[in-house]
Amino acid sequence: MTTKTFDAVKLMRELRDKLSDAMERMTPEERVRYIRARAASTNLGPAVAEDAGGTARQADAADRPSAGS
Repeated sequence: MTTKTFDAVKLMRELRDKLSDAMERMTPEERVRYIRARAASTNLGPAVAEDAGGTARQADAADRPSAGS
């Protein structure tokens, strides 16, 4: 039997709880500023920092290179 050395579910729950605690009393505008500041201070890139919700944006089909090219 293999021993688990990393529990991704546990980590995700801990991070989610920490973020929820940090944002609990913030207004929506404060949350946006918080997310943008956090994204800008990491390697998440400008797409995340510019998005109001803090989530990565999906490119439109017109923005993607065609598979045949």
